[in-house]
This record gives sequence, C-alpha cells and structure tokens, in this order.
Amino acid sequence: MPGAELLKKNRIKIIVLLAFAILAGAFYLRSPVIIVEDNSFNQLYGTTRLSFRVIKYSLELFCRVIPVTVYESAGNDLVALAVETVSRSPRAVLFPDRYLEGARLYKEKNPEIPVIVMKGREYIPADETALVFAGTDIITDLYRAGLSAAILAGDKKTVFFYERNPEYEQREAFLEGLASQGSDEEPVFLPITLDYSSLPEAGCVVVYGPAAKFLENTPKIPVILFSWVDPALTPRAVKLVFDDSPWALALDTLKASFLSGEPVKIPSVPVLIRNRIDEKKDFRKLEEIIKEKFHKM
Repeated sequence: MPGAELLKKNRIKIIVLLAFAILAGAFYLRSPVIIVEDNSFNQLYGTTRLSFRVIKYSLELFCRVIPVTVYESAGNDLVALAVETVSRSPRAVLFPDRYLEGARLYKEKNPEIPVIVMKGREYIPADETALVFAGTDIITDLYRAGLSAAILAGDKKTVFFYERNPEYEQREAFLEGLASQGSDEEPVFLPITLDYSSLPEAGCVVVYGPAAKFLENTPKIPVILFSWVDPALTPRAVKLVFDDSPWALALDTLKASFLSGEPVKIPSVPVLIRNRIDEKKDFRKLEEIIKEKFHKM
C-alpha cells in the first residue's frame, strides 16, 4: 500500500538522521587535538592547505582538530594560555619547536595531557621525559629524494644543495636511492650559498635547506624541494616538494605510540605536481616509487 511504503521510507529517514545525530554528538564530545601555529607559517603554508588538513585529520581521528594561532613574539605564558583557552582537556597538543618553552610550561600545568614537540629535521633530545618529541625521518626522505632525482635527471648529474653538510648516513641514503633507480652518475654536493647556474650540465637539483635565494632566480633544471611553502607558489621548475612541516607530520605522529614517551620519526609528505612533469612515463615512475606517500596536484 502507498501509505505503508511512505511510512517505511520516513522511518528509514528518521533512522539515518538519528544515526547521524549520534555520530555528530560523539564527534563533538570527544576531546579535541590542538595544533599550535603562527602567522608566518600560515602565510607560507597557505590557508587552503591548512583547511584541507584540518578536515582530513578531524575525519581520520574522529575528533575536532583545532589550530591555535599565536604571534611569533608571544611569551611562553601566552602560548600556554592560548591552548588552555581553547580546551581544558584536549586529547593531545602539538607545538612547533620554536615554542618549546611554552610547551614545557603547558606540560607543567597540565601533566596529564600528552604534549608533543615537532622538531622537524632538528636533533631530538633524549633526556626529556615530560614531553614527547617528533621529528623527520631524514634517512627515508633522502632515500626517496634519490629515487626521484634519478628519474628527473635522466642520464645527467644530480646536484644536491644543502644548508648543513649531510652526515655520512644521510649521504648514503641519497646515494642508495639514486643507485636503486639505475643512476650511475655521481651527484655533486654543494652548500646552498653557491650559484647553481654554474652547473648547466645538471639534470636535477635537490634543495635541502632554505630555498629563498635559490627560488629568486627561476631555474630551468627540474627541482626537488624540501620546504613548507605552498607548492602552487613555487616556480614551474619545482616538480616535487617534500613537506615536513608540523602539519604534514601531525597525523602520523598522533597515530604513533606517542604515549610511550619515545621519540617519533615520521617521513615527510611528498607533493608531486603533475602538470609540471611533461613525460607521462616519468610521472608514473615517480608515482610508483612511494605511491602511498605521494600527494598529487
């Protein structure tokens, strides 16, 4: 009967709405994750990227992920207060390393709340017990960069620009990546302060350090960049960006066993810019290297 069929459909709608309301209620009742940031980072990273990550992380963690923006000049007490104002009992709080002292102060006042300090590529101290430190898995990053550079360079050399001279293990990881992809060209390691244009024979450039000076001169050589900057704002020569910002590493850090107090090391998030890679076969190779870690644009 039409009336019975209509009643059945209405019941289904009501059940769906109730289920949605229950899930939404559970979502908002769960303690949030707070990630501290500053205005300079927001401008560099891009508001669209930040919004995307907030939504993605909230869905995957099934709790609110709340960014807290503080001024770069804010004192430790103001940094800690900004977090406390948002939530009295967050699931966890992530601080960038620049606010280390603010993180310590917050932890002293809230000893029961997990506090994670994102160290990036900096040295992770082993003598801290109250805080959990998370850093970049540099060895994995450089191995993947070597794999990718070998594809982009073809039969030419790769030039590796650095701010700090890579340690032996880091160099070996990069060399292993090149060799694993079939490159028999010995790469050139140079400090970032030198002029890259004097190396016209290079087939690919890897920039592992501050890239502002490098990007002022639009390069024609394919570039792999380690940076937090929004890939859309980089020159067309940049084909691949390894993002090891606190926001890029946050999700995997939170999923790791940080409650044990052990330091956590997470690989960067590679962003592969599809429309800047002319050869489809090169794009497919790059995508296949570490497919689960690539984020295409």
